[in-house]
Amino acid sequence: MAAAGILNRLGVSWHYPGGQTCCGQFALTTGNLPAARRLMRHFLRVFGGAEAVVCPGASCTLMVRRYYPQLAETRAEARLARDLAARTVELGEFLAALGPLPWQARHPHTLALHRSCKARQLGVLPLARRLLSQVEGLRLTEVSPHFSCCGFGGVFHRQHPGLAREIGRAYLEAVRATGATGLISLDWGCFLHLKPLAATENLPLTFHHLAQVLLPESSPQRSQAR
Repeated sequence: MAAAGILNRLGVSWHYPGGQTCCGQFALTTGNLPAARRLMRHFLRVFGGAEAVVCPGASCTLMVRRYYPQLAETRAEARLARDLAARTVELGEFLAALGPLPWQARHPHTLALHRSCKARQLGVLPLARRLLSQVEGLRLTEVSPHFSCCGFGGVFHRQHPGLAREIGRAYLEAVRATGATGLISLDWGCFLHLKPLAATENLPLTFHHLAQVLLPESSPQRSQAR
């Protein structure tokens, strides 16, 4: 809803296809290529005619851009996958390409920028920092690169829950050591692991998607697809 509010404020005409499902990343991660291809083909049908696909998730964007062309089994399918990959952008990429924000966002807190694995691979973190530098009152910190994973790893936290919890606890303590009171991420999936873990450990941290921090306070949180 925050991403929709930003697009509305920018005057961007957008549509949320009701038929969309998972991009297939979980299936690819577990080596289930038939399922990954089924989900890819559905994605291509749903989004194939879009002028652009703006995704508020670096991991899903990376899946479409990097792995769809590799999953294609025919030349025609590969062409469709490459064409859609070229039109798929992460939300921060889309906003950064438009230039400075035409409003003054405010967020007077110290937050750590979560360097998710997929955001690093996609190369969009510098763009996120550029956008966040425009937020009044925000002090941005980063955890040491030594903590290269938060323990989520998609299906990893389900396959190895004990190890994922230990990695997550160490990561959250490293976040607190920076003086941050919360985190900003381009991938909400990581927070599906970290947010309940913080609650279990009684760690007073807040969790924000990039869009929530950039959203002007006066913009509506709810909007209709056009």
